Amino acid sequence: MHDMIVQQKKVLEDKINDGVKKYPKNQLVKEWKNNVNDLFNEVSTSEEPEQSQWWYDNEAEIERTLILATSHKQFDNSPIANCSIQMLKEYADFVNRYGRKYFQTTPPSKMEMSTPFSVVPFNNEEKGFNRRGYRPRMKSEYMKSPYIIRAVNITKGVPRQEKHVENGYSLSRESQIFHTLDGFSAERFHMESFFPTCGLFGHVIDCWSQVLNLDERKRAPESPLRVYCKTDVTNSYLESDLTESQRKDKFIEDLLLSIKDMDARLRYVVLIFLIIVRSFHIFLFVINLQHPEFVIIDDNKVDDHLDERYGQLPQIIKKYTVDYLKSQNHPKTKIFSHMMSYRLEMPWRTINNHIDCGVFTMRHMETYMGGRMNEFKVMFKNESSAQDDQLVKLRTKYLYKIITHEYNVQKDYVLQKVDEFHKIPSR
Repeated sequence: MHDMIVQQKKVLEDKINDGVKKYPKNQLVKEWKNNVNDLFNEVSTSEEPEQSQWWYDNEAEIERTLILATSHKQFDNSPIANCSIQMLKEYADFVNRYGRKYFQTTPPSKMEMSTPFSVVPFNNEEKGFNRRGYRPRMKSEYMKSPYIIRAVNITKGVPRQEKHVENGYSLSRESQIFHTLDGFSAERFHMESFFPTCGLFGHVIDCWSQVLNLDERKRAPESPLRVYCKTDVTNSYLESDLTESQRKDKFIEDLLLSIKDMDARLRYVVLIFLIIVRSFHIFLFVINLQHPEFVIIDDNKVDDHLDERYGQLPQIIKKYTVDYLKSQNHPKTKIFSHMMSYRLEMPWRTINNHIDCGVFTMRHMETYMGGRMNEFKVMFKNESSAQDDQLVKLRTKYLYKIITHEYNVQKDYVLQKVDEFHKIPSR
């Protein structure tokens, strides 16, 4: 035990000191520093310790803890904080009961106390200790329910809180409005494209992909697993300075990363959503792996032939997709190689609306489950002023859902600024 603790002494002290420098006013970080100083008060080492594999594997978790410590009001009650504090308490309790001298001199093989359940061994080679496997990022079956409605409801009005966020979020001094723990972020000017009469940035659709991918972990077991790719995946065929082989490799690489980010295996994926941004127009190219088909979902009602409307894009994506499936030994590769793309003929498509294609795309992304047209529960009215009202409503609701999403690190800060703005007395 002593060897394991001493090995990590300098590393742990450096990380705690770095946390104090970054967040000097955070009481929780100061408390951790005091606990660590007390724990190592009589422990010393004469040589520079090397970082074990445990610290490399958990570096992201440590950074996540520090971020949460400054961004979440309820951090003291969060599982990460409780786990970290519990580990320190168990070590301290062991030292208090058995004494520091016993703690430092007794070899690990002769120690009578069993390892606390919440302690992850630092050294996998230590005799008598086995590294526990990592918990999967996907939600357990008990956290999933068919009664959780994830799609935004457009049949009801816009609640007051959603209006408040729409009117006040831009007053935040931080340029980042949306930021997740894996490093994906969006600036304020991206979100300002949610204002009516503005075309949405492609980066906003990427934010929506991030939100939907995170929400997919809460899906019911019988719900199809959907993977939402970012615009980078399909932008590969637009890279004019790349060769054909390089474009295909880039497409496959980005597609692999999208599926890997979901902690999913290809054989369990049912639908892959590719976002196409072409000539200021946004639409979807969906790959159905369960019932092989390539589906184009476009809100534009122009009745051009697919080749005239989309050029070589469907053939290029089909070719790259078949090569990808072949590299993964997918059992339906041969079927896909003979499959042709087709466009859904939705009744709510428009002729005169050239601004809201991004909003249509976001709605199609969250509601399309594959299957027949009557199973496509979009709830859009046909092109009319009533449909325009629905689109304006969706802009507000989507903005609110992105900003207030549970994985948005900036959520509490933005909402605090919104509340401060609405407390200002009107003149």
